[in-house]
Amino acid sequence: MIDLHVHILPGTDDGARTLEESLQMCRISYLDGVRTIVATPHSLNGFYVNERDTILSKVKELNEALAQFGVESSEFGEKNSNGLQSAIRHDTAGRTDRNPRSAMDLRVLPGSDVHLCEKTVSTLDEGKLMTVGDGKKYLFIEFPSQGIPFGTEEVLFQLMKRGILPIVTHPERNQEFWHRPQRYYEMIRLGCLGQVTAMSLTGGFGPKAKETARSMMKHRLIHFIASDAHSTDGRAPILSGGVRAAEKIVGMKEARKMVEEYPRAILEGMKPDVPGPVPF
Repeated sequence: MIDLHVHILPGTDDGARTLEESLQMCRISYLDGVRTIVATPHSLNGFYVNERDTILSKVKELNEALAQFGVESSEFGEKNSNGLQSAIRHDTAGRTDRNPRSAMDLRVLPGSDVHLCEKTVSTLDEGKLMTVGDGKKYLFIEFPSQGIPFGTEEVLFQLMKRGILPIVTHPERNQEFWHRPQRYYEMIRLGCLGQVTAMSLTGGFGPKAKETARSMMKHRLIHFIASDAHSTDGRAPILSGGVRAAEKIVGMKEARKMVEEYPRAILEGMKPDVPGPVPF
């Protein structure tokens, strides 16, 4: 599986705090069946900026640690791996073959969870925003949970005018979409894509988010399932539960496409062959 939305880079936002925790999250994700993770720190949300160069540097650091320690290594399978950070910094032997098979199996790619605001387009034009997989074709767009900012559709239009296709993250958790689902439907009809949080489908974000996620699924307004994980517990990088819940709504084949075929297409710079939206 491919997990497109994970706050796994250490010390960049409200996700993983340390490299140890990042590696622990990688292990959880790997054991759940994920083989590609897109690291998506928050950006432009008033608290975190996380420009492209910073994200690339952090992704490189995490991939190097994975290559050295491997996702199946018991050395970071424990929460209190106090010696791991020191070992990563001071292993002068430079070993990269401790667990080469699992290191090759799991890869971390760059991304960002970009808050839609008045600076989104200008920051993109400056080359400072990180697109999905650094492919310069898809951009994760996050709205405030309480509503949709004024001028949102114009921003989305300007992104698409520049050849960037917006992917709306966790729309099922947005209160305006709860009451005005037609507005989200129009965004998808105009060309945007949508990503649901796995925990929303299983009820982890409450009954309203679950109800909305299921409705959006039924209306073919969701194209990707991602964990939106922030930690090793509470909001852990688990996709399988959300996929099983989605299977009951859209069937096994379509649910699997949301964590395999569709995300693979965008990482390859292609347009996923998704079903058309169904009107409310």
